Amino acid sequence: MCPPANLFCSGHAFLPDGRLLVTGGHISNNHGLPAATLFDWRTRTWSSGPAMNWGRWYPTSTTLANGEVLTVAGGDESGNDVTTPEVWLTGGGWRRLSTALLRQPYYPRMFVAPNGKVFVAGPERTSRYLSTSGTGSWTTVGDMHAQYRDYGGAVMYAPGKALAIGATATAEVIDLTAGSPAWRTVAPMAKARRHLNAVLLPTGDVLVTGGTSAPGFNNPAGAVFTAELWNPETERWTTLASNSVIRIYHSTSILLPDGRVLHTGSGDGAGAANERNAEIFSPPYLFRGSRPAISSAPSSASYGQTITVGTAQAGDIAKVTLIRLGSTTHAFDQNQRLLPLAFTAGPSALSVSMPANGNLAPPGHYMLFVVNTNGVPGVARIIQLR
Repeated sequence: MCPPANLFCSGHAFLPDGRLLVTGGHISNNHGLPAATLFDWRTRTWSSGPAMNWGRWYPTSTTLANGEVLTVAGGDESGNDVTTPEVWLTGGGWRRLSTALLRQPYYPRMFVAPNGKVFVAGPERTSRYLSTSGTGSWTTVGDMHAQYRDYGGAVMYAPGKALAIGATATAEVIDLTAGSPAWRTVAPMAKARRHLNAVLLPTGDVLVTGGTSAPGFNNPAGAVFTAELWNPETERWTTLASNSVIRIYHSTSILLPDGRVLHTGSGDGAGAANERNAEIFSPPYLFRGSRPAISSAPSSASYGQTITVGTAQAGDIAKVTLIRLGSTTHAFDQNQRLLPLAFTAGPSALSVSMPANGNLAPPGHYMLFVVNTNGVPGVARIIQLR
């Protein structure tokens, strides 16, 4: 079944029940549809929801702590920048944030922060919080060191901690749980990259793939083939294996439940070749020995609940992590986030504490991973947090 709208250059976020909400779509370059389109994974069918107040081309959609979805930015039906954010309501329809008008670049990199506000981590230099309470308001947090991370990436690699990369080789981090959050530089990547993809791995590391280092919008002459891995403890990068296909504009990378990464697409921009194929990347942790296995886990859990996760390797588990299901486009996964979970080990099971609230993990479906003392993850179980 085909979707009822042209979803090219749209935004997307998973709703608490697992449906995918796709916001906006394509009329022509810079001209967006006001469509709100839903994909139901249970029936594998598309449907139309209540339309947005504005058309949006290149918007960002972020699932909020209460299960609503914030949609910002993009170009409207006439090609004008949409300055008013709006919120998808859990009962259907949209709420305008009429006192939070702000022009933003396409696809701003946004995350729900531990304080419940939505944090902007690029591509513009100035970082802000958006409060979605009432009719909305903006507050400034601080400036990045990079002037503009054009088609760069950002990830929230731990609660309140964001990494921003791309456009140049530089990298910087911010801790929103600090008293006075401020961006600080960390070790740079080996290669500058535009149109990269950044993927959170079960270990907490960040994998970066693809992109181009050459001048121009989408120059294949500077295609970067090597992957790089960022360690959040050392805050340094390691260069890994190379892929075989040029993957720049419109490429995607996404974490699979088995711990591998699907790297696919590229093209339809500046004359670059259209790559309608995919590659699979196996991170180094898959070559470090046997993998732990989850024998049992609940399909859903509540905030603050302690769940039992069965595993014969309970005594060898060093880390338990939740990673939200991915949905990525244009160098940014709009809702990707990782949470380490507290746990205690018994003879053949783990007692695992779920996140306290939706500010740490908005409601919806997550991959639950166990990682052993060798840094090897098992195959994830999908769990709905509600």
